[in-house]
Amino acid sequence: MLAVSVAWDNALSWTWGKAIYSLESTMHLASSNVVRLRKEVSRTFILSNYHSPSKTHWDLAVKRALQIINRSGSPLIKVVLARSSRFVTATDIDPIAWLACLKEAEGKNAYQFCLQPPDAPAFIGNTPEQLFHRKWCNINSEALAGTRARGGTTTLDLQIEHDLLSSPKDDLEFTIVRDSIRNRLEVVCDRVVVEPKKAIRKLPRVQHLYARLAGRLRSEDDEFDILASLHPSPAVCGFPTEEARLLIAESELFDRGMYAGPIGWFGGGESEFAVGIRSALVEKGLGALIYAGTGIVEGSNPTLEWDELELKTSQFTKLLKLEIPLRSKAENLGTELKS
Repeated sequence: MLAVSVAWDNALSWTWGKAIYSLESTMHLASSNVVRLRKEVSRTFILSNYHSPSKTHWDLAVKRALQIINRSGSPLIKVVLARSSRFVTATDIDPIAWLACLKEAEGKNAYQFCLQPPDAPAFIGNTPEQLFHRKWCNINSEALAGTRARGGTTTLDLQIEHDLLSSPKDDLEFTIVRDSIRNRLEVVCDRVVVEPKKAIRKLPRVQHLYARLAGRLRSEDDEFDILASLHPSPAVCGFPTEEARLLIAESELFDRGMYAGPIGWFGGGESEFAVGIRSALVEKGLGALIYAGTGIVEGSNPTLEWDELELKTSQFTKLLKLEIPLRSKAENLGTELKS
């Protein structure tokens, strides 16, 4: 589906005919680029990279969050802490080419998006998480939480799945997300059905706990209220929301920007939004900022949560080359021979 807004004014130079000609030219260029880019692998060398926060500061932030969660009388039961990873590359990353590669490898069951104002960084993502989809008065949403890697064999994959399904920590994290979304939908819906209550959703590299929620809106006019109430969900912020917001503001050393925000569209009888996770900000001359977050609840372990961040960002980092360019190697070799 292609949704386009066309603006023109026959009294001025930008007539209907010129607007449609420009639109058709842009569509032709975009479609031919997509066909070409899907056949290419966009790889570039990493010159340097660093994380905000570092592993040391991450451990401290998670331990502080756990102290607050475990404190007697504390209302906070979950907070989602995030990491921003800067990768400086030898050549500029083409955001559309990168996204096309992600779609080929990861995108069968995910939303792909690219937001790029003129002369500005591109915010791209390959998110598995739907915020909501409304068609007339019918609305669907998803609860997604808990993350494990896929196994290399069927047996190992099933073992990992069983571990995720039986984990008390992951069950708590998932239950908070699922029940919060259901409660928010019930405010504007006559009835909300959760089916399945808890299952496994398998993606190419990872698997998550998953539930689908469906409801019937009392009024189609409620869709903006739904967006406002569902975002930020406990999957990207925490619970209760305000307590989690405050801790995030105190703990995180960077501005999330568009990361974890709602990405989608409103359109008459239908609207759809996804959650802007598994995302990156691509900037000319600066490489990319790659974002990831994890839910911290009672039983969380700082090191395991860091490993989860690495797993979530790997869909981007696997498209980069870790070694320095051959030209730099040759220059270093020449310097050694001269000395």
